[in-house]
Amino acid sequence: MRRLGFILICALAVVASVANAATFKLIDGSQIIGDPISMNDDGVVFKESDGTDSPRTPFNKFAPQGLKALMAEAKSAHDRALLQPLVDNLPDDTAKMQEIVVKPVQTPSRPTHDIGIFAIFGSSVGWMILVVLYGANIFAAYEIALFRHQPVKMVCGLAAIPFFGVISPIAFIAMPPKAAPVEEVAPVVVAEGETPAAAVPSAAATPHAGGHSPAPSRAPIHMPGVESPPASEAQAASPAAAFPEPIVFARGDFTFNRRFFETKFPGFFRAIRADAEKDLVLFFKTSRGNFVGRRITNITPNELYLQIFNNDVTADEMIPFIEVMEVQIRHKDAA
Repeated sequence: MRRLGFILICALAVVASVANAATFKLIDGSQIIGDPISMNDDGVVFKESDGTDSPRTPFNKFAPQGLKALMAEAKSAHDRALLQPLVDNLPDDTAKMQEIVVKPVQTPSRPTHDIGIFAIFGSSVGWMILVVLYGANIFAAYEIALFRHQPVKMVCGLAAIPFFGVISPIAFIAMPPKAAPVEEVAPVVVAEGETPAAAVPSAAATPHAGGHSPAPSRAPIHMPGVESPPASEAQAASPAAAFPEPIVFARGDFTFNRRFFETKFPGFFRAIRADAEKDLVLFFKTSRGNFVGRRITNITPNELYLQIFNNDVTADEMIPFIEVMEVQIRHKDAA
């Protein structure tokens, strides 16, 4: 009977200890059932229901409810001072989050009537597109007029006609290029005792734009019994006949860009010219007028700078490639 009574007393003590043990929730969802017996900065040691001591559990693994339960089970001032900063920083459960109200989105009303091509005139964006296309059509007509050697004013004027002006660039680009005007060269008159080779410099030394040399100028034959005019009068009658024919590079036959000028006119980039080129100049026909220069001082991907003479004073004239209609290599004294 004594032994049975002792067993009953031990069982009642165990049940009482289990009933007095608190539950502490952790952040991973698990929980610890026991009595905290030791607290320090590294965590808490619990006395579990079976009488064993649990490993020390860090404070950062406790859920807010677990920290509050530890504060309630603290038995000393040291434990309460250790848990007080952790409990004070816990969020307030009574604070309710503000409810987010999602308002319905009001979509713009869609047009219900029939939409055609004229709807482009009903918005500022449509008008902007029309203005850009209108300007692009006129600019295309300008480029085509230069490329096909057609009158610029006529081609651009036709392109400026609303709606129907689109046909103008298409029509002129389909036409064959208009031939550039050919300069006439006066015949050479040779005086008595003078050979034709001495009167006219050889034009075969200068290559033509098409890749072959032009035919040399022919002098009229001196017939017996016919008095030839003096040499001074013959040269005064035709001053341009004593110079070689100019070499012509026209838009439409050539593409005027930086590579073209660097490959066709390498001698005109040097400050000191060769003897064969020292009397030659570059003649530019542009949409702004004509320019004559001895040297190209600078060149960029879009324009070049030609050294011209203005009242015996040199100046650099900027000539954009888009304005060049024709380039000639001619003698400096040629008309």
